[in-house]
Formats: sequence, structure tokens, C-alpha cells
Amino acid sequence: MQSPRLASSALLSHLLAALVLRVLPKTSTPFSHTTTGKRPLEIFHAYRTAVEEHFTRWHQVADYAQALGYDARTLTRATRAASGTGAKTFLDQRILLEAKRLLAYTDLPVGNCAHHLGFRDTGNFTTFFRRQTGLAPTSWTATLQPGRIDHPHRQNTHEG
Repeated sequence: MQSPRLASSALLSHLLAALVLRVLPKTSTPFSHTTTGKRPLEIFHAYRTAVEEHFTRWHQVADYAQALGYDARTLTRATRAASGTGAKTFLDQRILLEAKRLLAYTDLPVGNCAHHLGFRDTGNFTTFFRRQTGLAPTSWTATLQPGRIDHPHRQNTHEG
């Protein structure tokens, strides 16, 4: 019987990044104040919360900036100060993390994953995924097959 391999290192690094972002303290070392009087970390926490709530529908930083009452540049500066990446990169990484989770641990076809993540069509999703990973979603999923860990609710089709 073959022992299951862990998921790809890229997926594990994205999961670790998501975990680290979740455990960031609500307050931290002093940052310079912005024109709104809020520190960048507070702005980032508001952005991160909004991303978690809306990433399957809103794919542009401008949507979050408008909803939160900030300029997109303010969100980018705050996100860079808190996470080391810009606001768009942070958003794209969150969308990509969910895309990889859906592709790796569900039986959803690529088109359904695209729809679930708010992409108008599969082609837009495939272009996004390829730009982020260098692979089409189906090619990325194929790389998981040898060591793929079956989802608890997925019927195991491997004969032992």
C-alpha cells in the first residue's frame, strides 16, 4: 500500500501564508498614521476581512477600496506594510488558494470552479490560473494525481 504524499509545496506554501495572515495580531508595532488617522495594520485588517467575505465576487482592488472608503493606493500601502505584498497580489493569492483547494479536494469540473470563484467564463479563470501558476487548471490538477490525498467524502477509485 502506497502512503499518501502531502499536497504540492506550492499549495502548502499558500496554505501556510493564509494561516500566518489569520494569526497576525490585531495590533502590532506602531506604524505611521495615514491621512484617515488609521494605522496601516487596521486598514489591512479591514481589507483582509472584506477579501474573505467577497473574493468570490470582487476581483478588483477598486471594489474593496470603494466599499471600505479608501483609495486603492491606501489599501496597497497598508497591505504591503502588513503582509509584504500589494493589495492586488494579496487578493489574487486568496482567489488562487481557493481555486487550488477546489481543484485538489473536490470533484468539481474547472468550469464549476470558475463559476464558484466569480469568473464569467472558464477561459478567464484558466487565464488567471495559468498566469498565477504557469499551468492550466487541468494540468495543475494532473500534477497532484500520483500523491493526491483523497477527500474524505470522495470515493477512492484506487485498487490496492
